[in-house]
Amino acid sequence: MANFNVGVIGIGYWGKKILDEFSKVENVSVIGVSDLDEKNLAFASERYGVKTGYKDYRQLLAVKELHAVAICVPNQMHFTMCKDALEAGKHVIVEKPITLTSNDGRELVALAKSKNLMLSVGHIFRFNNALAEVRRLIKEEKFFGKLFLMEMNWVNLEKAFPDRDVLFDLAPHMFDIQNYLLGQWPEEVMCAGGPFRRKEGEETAYVVSKFKDGMIAMANISWLVPRKVRQIMLVGENRSALIDAVAQEVTVYESGYTYRLGLERNNTIRDELVHFVKSIADPMTETRNSGEIGVKTVELIEAAKRSMREGKSVRV
Repeated sequence: MANFNVGVIGIGYWGKKILDEFSKVENVSVIGVSDLDEKNLAFASERYGVKTGYKDYRQLLAVKELHAVAICVPNQMHFTMCKDALEAGKHVIVEKPITLTSNDGRELVALAKSKNLMLSVGHIFRFNNALAEVRRLIKEEKFFGKLFLMEMNWVNLEKAFPDRDVLFDLAPHMFDIQNYLLGQWPEEVMCAGGPFRRKEGEETAYVVSKFKDGMIAMANISWLVPRKVRQIMLVGENRSALIDAVAQEVTVYESGYTYRLGLERNNTIRDELVHFVKSIADPMTETRNSGEIGVKTVELIEAAKRSMREGKSVRV
């Protein structure tokens, strides 16, 4: 694989993780970062030796030797920064959601395609070993048999963020995981949710998705529950499985018996970044977390919000 020069825009909580993992990837050099906070620029310099830091991200994009950027900034800044990066000729991996509207997302996908650039979205659970194994077993068909139900619990206690809601923060994972495991998108979405500690902006939502083959998925997403849970219950005619997406453990329920699959836990962030670089190096590599996938998750979030407003299910 050729050598790649990358940059990271936004050195906050997640940006620090991206910077750390990129610094360990073979044939990749982090040659610059951007952040409005001098302390974060100093952190990149002192901890990782990235001496080139800019408050204005456009200065980083102007660096001729830069091949790609990871964008780890607040959601409302995704569209502008991605567009500027693509127009500057840089490959992009942006954290989910790709944008706050599907129209903006489609514009970015079209721009990347017109410039023959990679646009990936941080749908990190596509790189989770436990989910990958369950996906393989679903494709075998005989293991689970016909799938009936999926129950997803993605809850924890968070502060009342002033700039985002729980649907845009957590629902991208919900819809993306459904598609990754099932190989299809829902045809109908119903949603109930709302704010509790503030006047607007959902802090809890219950989302029901219906699929063409009759399967139903229910997702409980919340910032109000004082216990962090990232679990998926998959119910089939032959077997069922409980997936702990953080611990990467899969417990199978079969004819009154339970057992745990033997799985090796992987570093999902590293594997996602390695995949991104390989996708740039080899256009024949299938991009697991493409911009198109990112746009579809936003379309489904829009449908969920419409369902809440209108008090009815929405066809998608």
